[in-house]
Amino acid sequence: MSVTPPRASLLLLAYLAFVSLGLPDGLIGVGWPSIRADLGVPTEAVGLVLTAGTVGYLTSSVLAGFTLARLGVGRLLAGSTVLASLALTGYASTRSWP
Repeated sequence: MSVTPPRASLLLLAYLAFVSLGLPDGLIGVGWPSIRADLGVPTEAVGLVLTAGTVGYLTSSVLAGFTLARLGVGRLLAGSTVLASLALTGYASTRSWP
């Protein structure tokens, strides 16, 4: 049985997905003082952001097997990277606390 090495594009996509999955957690920890000051919200509002993130992680983990079977590894990684990028863009471009 021979094992084929992963394509370079899939490997690069896996690295990007790995980084993009960790960025939002680091952003909240480091960026919350600035976000809080710019939007004028109390410190405890970070609980809403963390709760939304937890619900998102729970949903993605429940749907991961189904999505992986339907899309395959490459498309799943590409989609998750795009969604994480959109989420970070949302953090960066918001002007008010919803």
